[in-house]
Amino acid sequence: MEKAFILSIIFTLFFSCGKEKNENSIISDNGILGFELLEDISGLWSGLNNTSFGTFDNFIFDFRPISASHVHSIYESGFNSNIINSFFVAEHNGELQVMSRNGGWLGNQYRATYFVMDIAEDRTEGKYYRLVDAVGGQKRAYVELIFNGSNFQFKAYKDNSGSLDEPILHMDYNGNKISESVDDEATALFNFPQEVSEVNLNGAFDNLIDPDSALFLTEESDPFPKADHGHLSELKVNINNSELLDAENIWLFVTLDKYIESNPAGLNFPMTQNIIRPIRLNNGESEYVLTYLHPGKYYLTAFEDKNDNFYPDDDESHNYSQLVTIEPETEAVYDLYIM
Repeated sequence: MEKAFILSIIFTLFFSCGKEKNENSIISDNGILGFELLEDISGLWSGLNNTSFGTFDNFIFDFRPISASHVHSIYESGFNSNIINSFFVAEHNGELQVMSRNGGWLGNQYRATYFVMDIAEDRTEGKYYRLVDAVGGQKRAYVELIFNGSNFQFKAYKDNSGSLDEPILHMDYNGNKISESVDDEATALFNFPQEVSEVNLNGAFDNLIDPDSALFLTEESDPFPKADHGHLSELKVNINNSELLDAENIWLFVTLDKYIESNPAGLNFPMTQNIIRPIRLNNGESEYVLTYLHPGKYYLTAFEDKNDNFYPDDDESHNYSQLVTIEPETEAVYDLYIM
């Protein structure tokens, strides 16, 4: 009887919820698998991102805490064109687990998919984490994250056919941490990370549009929508130049340092890695609203770019980079004057 009881405990610890655990598993003092991921991923990362939509250099992941147990990043390239990635502790299936929310807007289509940690372990290549679709598991979709010193690899796999065959590679990112301090203020504010629940997702994945995936296609149905995310802000940028609005190729860069500045020799264009959001404005677009914006200080730069060299030539309109400070949970407005 005693032997059977011990075997029952071992089975529960190692195989509950389909999670893979061994002597190399990364488990917190309170038993949360992969909890260290929240701290490992926090920071500013820049690297090469190979995706099914193309290859992007200097691709930025800006992961910062927005609560005691939630780290958030968004990549944004234009109106209704963004990618959200966040990792947090949630109540799910009756226990605290590390989960992820991936999605955003692609055109007029909203998408949010939820993943749950199932592998976290120290390996020869570094600290390895895997999160799988919270409903369909690894046969539907999963992400792999590997940390080795200042290097960060992020791979995403998805089942394109819907037949639950082995998912294929959808994104392959390899980057390095370029700032050790961008997340310091939020880390101190929230005493991040803490083993507390950010959101209750018990029963959140019942009666879904796709029975094989924790997928939501409207913000109204999303169990953890933007409205429930604290600390983040919005910034509306007004572009003040009527001639510029007629141009076909206009950039709005949000950076951590100056992108265009004045000096005695004229203009200087430092090709910074700290382009948090490279926004391509639509023709005639006189305003743009940045959402899910971390509080802090940013520089705003707008310019015409006829030849796609990512800075204005002598005959192209631009502004010198302007500093703006964003406070938590605000809806700010800034007027950007273009010469």
